Amino acid sequence: MSEIAALRPVVAIRAITQDTQGRILLLKRANSEYGEGQWCLPGGKLDYNDTPEHTVEKELLEETGLAVADVNFLFYQNSLPVAPEKMHCVNLYFTCSCSGTVTLNEESSEFVWVTPEKALEFKPVFGADEAIRRWIGRQT
Repeated sequence: MSEIAALRPVVAIRAITQDTQGRILLLKRANSEYGEGQWCLPGGKLDYNDTPEHTVEKELLEETGLAVADVNFLFYQNSLPVAPEKMHCVNLYFTCSCSGTVTLNEESSEFVWVTPEKALEFKPVFGADEAIRRWIGRQT
C-alpha cells in the first residue's frame, strides 16, 4: 500500500443502541491500542464491500452478542487526526434497538446501560461525547 493510501480516512460505524427503557449502551475498551480502558459506543470500521447498516448489526453481535433491529442513520462526524500520521476517521452514527443478553468479547471489559445524559459522565471517546450531545438535542 502506498503512503498516500495508508493516510486515507477510515470509515467508522458507531451505534447509539437503546434498550426498552431508553438507556444507551457503553462499552469499556480492552485489548486495544486505541482507547484502552475508556468508554465508547459500540461499533467498528466499515469493511470493504459491506454496508454501514450491516456493519452496525455485525459489530453489535460480535462485541455484545445482541441482535439488532431498527437501524437508522443519524449523522456523520469528521474526526481529524490528533497528531501527524494518526488515524483520521469519518464516523457514521446510527441508532438501533436490540434484544438479547450482553455477552462481551475480548474487545471490552465492562458494559453499562445508562441514560444518555449519564453516558456523558463516562466521557466516551472517539467523539462519542459530542455525538451523544447532538443526538440528545434532536430528541428535544
